[in-house]
Amino acid sequence: MSELLGANTDVLERSAESLSIDARRIADIRILAQRVLVELQASWNGSDLVHLTQRWEQQASPLLDGASASLDTCAARLRAQAAAQRVTSSNDGGNNAGGSSGGATALMPVTSLVSPPVHGSPVDNAAWWRSLSPLEQQQVIRGHPEWIGSRDGVDFTARDLANRAMLTVDRDHLVAERERLRAGLAASWFGGAVTNDDAALDHVKDKLASIDAVEATLAQPGEHQLLLLDTGQERSQAAIANGNVQTAANVAVFIPGMGTTVANSMKGSDTDMHDLQLTALRASSKGHPTHPTRESTTATVTWIGYQAPARLLDVSNLDNSGAVDTTARKGAAQLVPFLQGIGAARDHDAHLTLLGHSYGSTTAGLALRQETGVDDAVFFGSPGLGTDHVEDLRLAPGHAYYIEAPGDVVGDLGIFGADPSSVSGMKHLSTAASDVVDPATGAISHLDGVTGHSSYLLDGSTSQRNIATIVAGGAGSTDLHPR
Repeated sequence: MSELLGANTDVLERSAESLSIDARRIADIRILAQRVLVELQASWNGSDLVHLTQRWEQQASPLLDGASASLDTCAARLRAQAAAQRVTSSNDGGNNAGGSSGGATALMPVTSLVSPPVHGSPVDNAAWWRSLSPLEQQQVIRGHPEWIGSRDGVDFTARDLANRAMLTVDRDHLVAERERLRAGLAASWFGGAVTNDDAALDHVKDKLASIDAVEATLAQPGEHQLLLLDTGQERSQAAIANGNVQTAANVAVFIPGMGTTVANSMKGSDTDMHDLQLTALRASSKGHPTHPTRESTTATVTWIGYQAPARLLDVSNLDNSGAVDTTARKGAAQLVPFLQGIGAARDHDAHLTLLGHSYGSTTAGLALRQETGVDDAVFFGSPGLGTDHVEDLRLAPGHAYYIEAPGDVVGDLGIFGADPSSVSGMKHLSTAASDVVDPATGAISHLDGVTGHSSYLLDGSTSQRNIATIVAGGAGSTDLHPR
């Protein structure tokens, strides 16, 4: 295909576009198959899995990847030929239909990529990512986004790009599944057959709603990063940051509680985290938020990376009830590597704060039984942290904080360990109305008090200001309002 004498450039470009579309379809098929394999690896061990993984990595995946790359190569050559044809026709007034392809842009070579480690720790994953050249990293982002989107330890900027690409792939897959189920239901209605696909269709619609919520959240004001996207679970899971987790001096990770889903909670929680980010910036900039230094930069993350219980008591599945800690323990097992990955992915440490509300505080407390790199933890409205002793949390003494508002009955339950209000060594912060002095102007501002279980992050409140001060590295600061 070095020359196409007298070819119609419009035809060449339409053919190139068609080949590119086919290349993307093949790439999407490979991505979906890879995602299925990753899910299998998370729950299946043994020689059969090893054999399947080897067959996939050594045969099926390279064939699909090669087919996609070959189609892309052909498409690029057709576009280059069309461009050269136009230049030649322009230079000789169209008399030389053949022209020359010598001016065509050289194609980027396709390299053989080293796949990431199976069951790799965040440190292992970080080492693998850094071993790739910049060109290879770009090829992974473009051709293998499923490798890194949810891989703890990989650079967060790259994870954001990969997950945004996966949004399109996942949406297309779910839309196709929705249409298949709708067609099956229509056939069953006309045929009078009984079907159970109604529930499956609702399930797919819920997952599409979660993608809508992610996209709506990413479109909200401020810089966002999509750090986790997993539509393969019972309910979709995601994590979205305000700010740049890769470079921010302060990083806070918020774990919401019972009833939380990506579809119904992500956008609102992201707004709370955006407000908290701005309040932390004001606290760390000492009244000069328009001139922040690197040391004052803050990123806040909403982490819905677990299957939070939908209700207090689920009689059909007791393990998914808010009255037991089963899902909190599963969530903690997923949260730990995410937190560890923040340190592993960066070239300098961040001041890392873990925030847990309600059942999310139980998940956070259980995660802190392991080394996570967390410097400070703030729990609010907690039914218990999974322990009676603050020493069980892997935190430096004096770096665990608890906030409980008047009228918060959940905060008095103490069903997952002792009521945090009575745990020795826990620092207690206020939710009452208060006044603060702006260090730059001397102006006095009023902070609102909060009551009940769901207002701790209210913008302009004392509780939010306390949390933001901790996030900004203000442990021990006189700006804190103790209870």
